[in-house]
Amino acid sequence: MQFTHSAFLYDSIDDYRDFLVRFIREGVERGEAIAMAAGTDRVDLLREALGDDAGQVRFQQTEEWQIRPVRSIGVWSRLLRTAATAGRPSARLINEIDFQGQTPSWVRAESACNASLAGLNGHLLCPYDRSALPAELVTDARRTHHRVHDGVWQRSDEFVEPRTLLAAIEEPPFPAVGDPLVDVPVTESVADLRARLRNRATAEGWLPPDRVEVLILALSELVTNGIRHGGAHRDLRVWLNPGAVVCEVTDDGPDPPGPLAGYLPPVPGIVGGMGLWLVGQICDALSVTTSGGVTRARFALHR
Repeated sequence: MQFTHSAFLYDSIDDYRDFLVRFIREGVERGEAIAMAAGTDRVDLLREALGDDAGQVRFQQTEEWQIRPVRSIGVWSRLLRTAATAGRPSARLINEIDFQGQTPSWVRAESACNASLAGLNGHLLCPYDRSALPAELVTDARRTHHRVHDGVWQRSDEFVEPRTLLAAIEEPPFPAVGDPLVDVPVTESVADLRARLRNRATAEGWLPPDRVEVLILALSELVTNGIRHGGAHRDLRVWLNPGAVVCEVTDDGPDPPGPLAGYLPPVPGIVGGMGLWLVGQICDALSVTTSGGVTRARFALHR
């Protein structure tokens, strides 16, 4: 199986429409699964241009799809695996990103998916509007995609391996406001800590009941990771921001997570490896950073 990740650089709406219509119709002729995430105007444009072939495409507006960059990797992974299970020869996925407000996170996700989706069979193509996007994002497209279509298909000589690029571009930690509401050491008793926090979050109305359970699940995963892989000193802090609950688990373990921590889906049939991936999929923000011998895993849930 082979995964291809490419960038399509375009300068006009006509170039965009004509190229993607050819790309999609080629997939239809081959019996491939096809999905596209883009803004409403782009989806409407492609639906009209494709005519009857539009029925072969799973369209999704980015306003609903691209809630958080790492979640999109989870969606693409599921679609590629579903296509393979259904007996499709391959899958063509189109992801036109709305970078507003999350540029470093999206650049990291674009790089990470080269590792996250490796071994799956399909082609993920990402259109970049060169007439509207900042020049540095077009440069990043060449750094995060193996192949680029810029008039013709070409190999990207500027491509940077995901581990190298993610080590250079840090995920911005979600801001924590004021003093922490909770600041406790993490011991071996995960169950006791989980029960205390569930009771307090419920009694004080940190989140709606269903979101409290998401909070406790995410905390359990990070605390368990800290106990299994961390050092002698582990701490949990919780902040109650006006718009979010922010949680952070720190540890001084000798082997901190690598740059791809939280981006690699668990391997089917292998126990373990779920923790950080699961937290990234269920929470609204996650960053994992190491500095001065201390690893900080911080996540947030919007209130």
